[in-house]
Amino acid sequence: MTTIHTIERKPRAASDGPPPLLIMLHGYGSNEHDLFDLGDYLDPRLHIVSARGVLDLGMGFAWYHLGGVPGNLIPDPTTRSRARDILSALVADLPGRLGTNPQRTYVLGFSQGAIMSLALAAHIPGQLAGIIPVSGYLDPDSMSGPLPVAAADLPILQIHGTEDDVIPVATARRTRDFLAPVATCYTYQEYPIGHTISMEGLLLIQGWLNERLAE
Repeated sequence: MTTIHTIERKPRAASDGPPPLLIMLHGYGSNEHDLFDLGDYLDPRLHIVSARGVLDLGMGFAWYHLGGVPGNLIPDPTTRSRARDILSALVADLPGRLGTNPQRTYVLGFSQGAIMSLALAAHIPGQLAGIIPVSGYLDPDSMSGPLPVAAADLPILQIHGTEDDVIPVATARRTRDFLAPVATCYTYQEYPIGHTISMEGLLLIQGWLNERLAE
């Protein structure tokens, strides 16, 4: 069992069998409450767990250390690799602990949390039912080898703002160009916004999750 700090919202509606699980991963300098209220807009059958970054920055939390400046941020590979392993353990642990469906674990990440969701997709795709990276990208340096075959079949909804000055849209487009030719269930959407989640994006997430849960 991992000791990472989380908050959770139990399902508001019953499922046929164990409920699906949605894990939320916040961005750099934020905390586990940042994305949590988005659950109000999502399928009531979801058991939602929002995780706190493993690094205490004093005025917020992070998954790994960063250098550089907004628009050209440089990840620390050691702490990022450690965060990936910790989150992999969390994904493996939660279904048994919470009684959720191990075949229905989704990850919604924003910014640094989105980058971690894509790292998980490349690392443990078989333990995930889908990921939603918002304002993030897949860093090839975070991968331990070629993209696993199972990752090609993993449903992915990637969203980014064209006016993002923290993580430029060019980084997301590189991820799109890498994944689109090989991923069989990959959706990419841009909005004319900055480093945030728009209502249009939230409604897209809502509909995408509804489609996945209906499968």
